[in-house]
Formats: sequence, structure tokens, C-alpha cells
Amino acid sequence: MDINVDDVINELDTHSAVPTWSGFDYQGQVSIYWVIKQLNQMDLSCVQLNDYELQLESLEDFSIDFKGYPLTIHQVKAYRDKATFGKYKRAIHDLLGKCSKYPKITKCFLHTLRPFELPGNDILKNKLKEIKSEKNNQQLEEYNNLLFKEGKYDEVFQKLILNQGHSGELRCVIGRMEIECEIKKQIRIFLQKNKELCKYEFVESDENINFIYYNFIHEINQVVAKGHAEKVKDISISFLTFVDILINEFVFAFTEKTAASMMKNILSNYFDEYCEKLELEPEDCTAWRENWEWLCRLNDHDFLLLCKKITPTVNVDTKKLEATILRELVVKAGTHKTLFPLVMSAGHFALKIKGVKEMFLLNKEGIHHLITTIAETWGRNEATNQGKKIFESLKNDNQLAYMLFDVDKVITNELEGPFDGKIVDAGQDYKTVIPDFEEKDPITKHKKMDFMKVDTAMEVFKL
Repeated sequence: MDINVDDVINELDTHSAVPTWSGFDYQGQVSIYWVIKQLNQMDLSCVQLNDYELQLESLEDFSIDFKGYPLTIHQVKAYRDKATFGKYKRAIHDLLGKCSKYPKITKCFLHTLRPFELPGNDILKNKLKEIKSEKNNQQLEEYNNLLFKEGKYDEVFQKLILNQGHSGELRCVIGRMEIECEIKKQIRIFLQKNKELCKYEFVESDENINFIYYNFIHEINQVVAKGHAEKVKDISISFLTFVDILINEFVFAFTEKTAASMMKNILSNYFDEYCEKLELEPEDCTAWRENWEWLCRLNDHDFLLLCKKITPTVNVDTKKLEATILRELVVKAGTHKTLFPLVMSAGHFALKIKGVKEMFLLNKEGIHHLITTIAETWGRNEATNQGKKIFESLKNDNQLAYMLFDVDKVITNELEGPFDGKIVDAGQDYKTVIPDFEEKDPITKHKKMDFMKVDTAMEVFKL
């Protein structure tokens, strides 16, 4: 597309959509949906993706640009009620006016939550002519001249797309509760169409599609937030960025960054539920808040290691996490019955913490008691069964073994009793957690631990 001086976008025709833009808002989700839909109509082997952009501060709420110039412009109206034509007529007028002023725009779209009744062509044209408004009056007058005095209305009306629901290829009517599903549907179509770009198996599973969706929106939000913070006037996102997000390894694997973020969110939600059940004000729980602030300052690796520490029965590699096992790292029942009550009863842990190894430990007379989220009910052999799980984890993770080697008592909700096992120390692996560690031959050490019920721990520490 060749652009001459007459095609340059006049600043008076633009408006900023950025301050209210969010990937989780309807307007933002529609723009994301539309980009992926366009990608699905392209042959990626034959296009230069960097030539195409999603423009967020442009002629309309968003536009699809080619080499810096809008191909299509889009206005989004999210009226929940069954709005009449009157609520949309200024939007239609402006879309048509901009198409008449910038003829290289190929289509203009009005996106709505539901279809609305449109009057016949002659009536519609007369109603648009009759619009009176003090808002952007100069722009209104200019568009009126182009559309009605210069006779461009009939030509540009052919470019207007609205009221297209399920039956339309260029769908622009999508309900608020539908838009997430529609984005995920387009993600699935992209993955099916571009299998050669995907390096991983099972990318089309429902679980993975959900994961892509959340990471996708998060990444786009980061781009927008950065541009807004830096006060960049024109914020655009290349189609190449969208494709990178769709096929990037970050999307298809639980990296430490993603997993830590999700786990912190889960733990925060558990605490809100705990406060609601006990009718507590979260702001008044100062002991937990101090610990929570400390947790949030941990780097991703240390936070996940801490999750493994307080749930040592889960044998996982934090660098190869799977969605199905992620929630097992912090058990809801254990947080509600053991972790939160003990932390808040025991006081200000955070003031005594030196590092992850000391986190959630109670000490009395040199005996180390670890607060855990293990939430198994009492049974004749349950202490032995859970103990075997812990030592299997210790054998497979020297970092975890290092953190738990000094622990004598493991506090749970109901279990009580001793168990023992063997910790395999692979020697050189300790270098990653112990500075200046002296390498030695692998050794096997016996270690005894005891399960302790939370009620017993309360009595021991008089909490």
C-alpha cells in the first residue's frame, strides 16, 4: 500500500483508548479476538508479520494497521441492555466519516454485545444527517460534508460491518460471556492450522488452551502498561508479537515465573476464603500480612521451593511443572487448618526470618517444627504412607533435602506419629544451595521425623 501526504491521519480524528484499555475488559478482548482471527486468515509463510499491527491509540478504539496505516477501524460499544439504534448512530456516523476521509481504509466495524434494529437505508441516511452534537462538532461537520455534500455516503456504507452474529464470517456481535470462548476458539484454530510452528505435544488440549489464553492476555497487558507508563502516544503491537506469544515456549510450559505467579494467586485466594469463613478482616491479620509481604519478595525459584517445603509429600520438579499438579503444592485444607492458624497464632515470623530455610519453622529447645499444608486425616498407616512420600521427594531433590534435614517435627492437621527413611545426598548437587560446598562422594543418611497434629503444636508452643 502506497501512502501519500493526503492519507496522513489528522490528529483531530484520533482519540486515546489506552487509559481504559485492558486485556480483561470487553474492548481489549475484542481487539485480541480480532487479531487472532486475522492471523487465522493469513498464510504465515507468505506475509511479513511485522507489517501488521494492532493500534490502540488511533482513529478508533482499535485498528488493524498495515505498514503504519489503518486497514480496518473498530469501535466497541458494550451496552448491556437491548439498546436502540439511537445509542449507536453517532458511532456509525463517525466510522463512515473516517472511511470517507481516508479512502484506503477497507472496512469499518461496530462491535456490540448484541444485535440492534437498524432502520431502512433511506431512514438511516436521514437520521445520520440530522445528528446534532456539541461534542467534536468540527469533526461532525467535516464528516457531514464528505458523506452528504460530496456524496461519498453510498460508497463508504458498503464498508460498514455491524450486527453480524454467529452466521457472519466477520463476526462483530459477541456477548460478554462469550468473548473468552471465542478467543480460545481462535487460538485452537491457529494451533491446528500452524502445527509446524508448534514445538510441543498436546498443545490443543483444553487445559493448554486455557493456559495460553491467560498468558496471552497477560503479555499483551504488559506491552500496553509499559507504553502507557512511558507516555508513548501511539501504542501498537506487531502481529509478530502475537504469534510469538502463541508459539513461544513460555506459553506451553509452566516456567518458574508463570508457576510462581499462579501459586501466589492461589495462596492469596485461599487466605481471602479463610478470612471470609472466620469473619476476619484481612487487613487486621498483621502476622500473616508480614509473612505475605516477605513471600511476595521471594524470587520465583525460592517461592516454589518454599511451596515444596511446606508440602513435602508432593514429588515434583519445579522447572517442569504441569497444570494438573500445580495446586497440589499448596493444599487448601492444609492452609486453612494448619498454615494460617499457626502463623497468625505464633506471631511475627517475618521479623525472625533469615531465608527460605527458616520460613514457617517453629523452634523450641533446639527442636525444629515445620508448619506444613499436609492435610491427610488420621489412619493406622497414614503416617508411614505420608512419610514414604516425603522421603521419595527428598531423594529426588537435594535442595528440598537441604531445607528439611534439620526438621524434627512435621506439623499437619490430624496425623501424628514417627516415620524414618533415607536421604540420598548426591554431594556436588548441594553446590547450588550451599556456597563453597566441598564436593564429596555420594552418601546415604538415615533421618527420623515425627508427624505432629496442629492441636499438639498449639499446646507445645502455648499458642
